[in-house]
Amino acid sequence: MTAIVLVPTYLAETGFEVLERAGLNLVKVPNVDNETLLKYRNEAVGAIMGVAPIDDRTYAQMKKLKVLARIGVGFDNLNPVEAAKHNIVVTITPHSNAISVAESTIGALLNLSKDLPQRTALMRQGKWKEASRAQGHDVDGRVIGIIGYGRIGHEVEKRAAALGMRVLVNNGQHPKVPEIGAPVSLDELLEKADYITLSTRVTDETTHLINAERLAKMKNSASIINFGRGALIDTVALIEALKTGVIHSAALDVFEKEPLPATSELYKLDNVLLSPHIGGGTIEAMNRGSWGAATEVVRILAGQKPRWAVTPRC
Repeated sequence: MTAIVLVPTYLAETGFEVLERAGLNLVKVPNVDNETLLKYRNEAVGAIMGVAPIDDRTYAQMKKLKVLARIGVGFDNLNPVEAAKHNIVVTITPHSNAISVAESTIGALLNLSKDLPQRTALMRQGKWKEASRAQGHDVDGRVIGIIGYGRIGHEVEKRAAALGMRVLVNNGQHPKVPEIGAPVSLDELLEKADYITLSTRVTDETTHLINAERLAKMKNSASIINFGRGALIDTVALIEALKTGVIHSAALDVFEKEPLPATSELYKLDNVLLSPHIGGGTIEAMNRGSWGAATEVVRILAGQKPRWAVTPRC
């Protein structure tokens, strides 16, 4: 029985080069998900994957699997604790997309600052005059509140400060000293920020971190930007807040359910900027992530210590 490594066809050439140089037996698949893993349960020693969720029951059925290498930073789709019980290491690529997501976040902020979603909607209705009226604001001197001060939050901070924005930072239960901004409580951030960005992990404490109660604490002129995880926001509460003017606008790249259902009310709102979970999906990010995931597979299969293993929290 030949040992194989499962590799998604979307892996960048930087990743394939690393794996082929190591002489591994590769099987290319459209996506590494539950069905694919179980199909190769007797042969797969390693796999590189994206965001497909893996069922906890799958780990026990993998006869030889040693590593699941995730392209990207988040691992909400994986259970490192359950994987560890079956001697499977989960790894991530922490340096792959921080810059890409930060740039996307700032790009969305600039779009919202000039009311571009609303202006675009008016233009599509043939209302050029209404769309061209003075509206929106400069971001210089405005306050950005960053929730989650990891690599992405830090990169957002630097770019926002370069635009002349004042920066507030909240890192939840793990306070950090920001490089530029001021550390504040979550309530103070919600009350003072003109733009709020989310880049924190999803945990029991952060699921629906932004709910009706916290939306009500924001300025009615404020905007929220989520290029983190969909579960951080209560979608029903957000839609109501956007419809009733509790907050001014939102930019969303991630959703509680993906793909975003065609029936979602978010599509009907002109004060929302939507994108399909592509904040970190640049060519450069994919090159970095593919290389990083591939090197982790090679290291672990060679008996070496991984650089970016997810430490299980039992």
